[in-house]
Amino acid sequence: MSPFQLSTTAVLTAAGIALQIWSSAPSRAERQYALQLPSVLLYSLAAALFLFSVFPESLTEGRALGFGLSGAAGFAAFFMLISFTWLARTRGRDELTSQLKKAQRENAGLRRQLAGERSLGEGPRPLAQSTRYDVPLRGSRRHRIGVVTGNLANVIGIDVWVNSENTRMEMSRVDEPTVSAAIRYHGGRRDGAGHLVDDAIAEELADQMDGRQHVSAGQVLVTGSGELLESHQVRKIVHVAAVEGEPGSGYRQVMDLGRCARNILAEVDRLTVAGEPLRSVVLPLLGTGGGNSDLRRTVDTLLAATVSYFEAHPASRIRVLYLLAYTDVQEAACRTALDSCPELSTGA
Repeated sequence: MSPFQLSTTAVLTAAGIALQIWSSAPSRAERQYALQLPSVLLYSLAAALFLFSVFPESLTEGRALGFGLSGAAGFAAFFMLISFTWLARTRGRDELTSQLKKAQRENAGLRRQLAGERSLGEGPRPLAQSTRYDVPLRGSRRHRIGVVTGNLANVIGIDVWVNSENTRMEMSRVDEPTVSAAIRYHGGRRDGAGHLVDDAIAEELADQMDGRQHVSAGQVLVTGSGELLESHQVRKIVHVAAVEGEPGSGYRQVMDLGRCARNILAEVDRLTVAGEPLRSVVLPLLGTGGGNSDLRRTVDTLLAATVSYFEAHPASRIRVLYLLAYTDVQEAACRTALDSCPELSTGA
């Protein structure tokens, strides 16, 4: 076999492989099988060139529609005929995939419509049940991202709860409708009447501040979970400075929410390397509780930051991160973002 024939065979094979990989991309799912036809042609030509260069005395003959073919041409024609016959049967798969993608786009559109209508209409409705939905990061067997619904107090079995805190790291009063208040109350020890008698998490967080009046936006501090370890199997609370207060105006989101998410994940990984068995995280939609924020932008930012972190740290020991959706509007926004994210394997 001459060097020219060998190099030509290698080029045809490499081109076939590259074309097949290209045609297998998720964005071409509706035409995935049909686009493999050119790959079959390249493979057949490479195989024919190789076989009849190595075995020049071999002979293959075929006849179709009154035409006769022999040698390498006959072998290539026979190989292509069989391949085209098989690929012709894949049309139904392409059509089914196309219908599935169309249904998913329509579903995502309905969720966006629901989120918009609920925001402008009667207002968000709290979700009574705690349900979970997660999907894998494309190309990774280790990491998944999802959404958990309902009140955080009903979430059981997630290792790390994230507390969306202000830059002064002052936890909410226990009777306020916030994530911070829920963590403070359920993490503390209570008497028979339900009154907080040991404010364990708030006191530990104050100790972590070590006399400082505030921390930088996006900074994280870690405390134990108090009574939540026994009641909810929570191992650690990660407090992140995600809102800033202003006298007379209340709290507003910090500018860089992506930094908040990356710092949270980096701290959880640091604790895991140090020996803490932390595999799952629940992340509230930072700064959206007061209504002074863009819900969709918040969800998109947190999701993008989580995806980019996992892609940059493929060895991260965190298995799954859940966004917390307390209302139906938040759930719709989270599900839409997950289904529309190209880096996630949602079946599209």
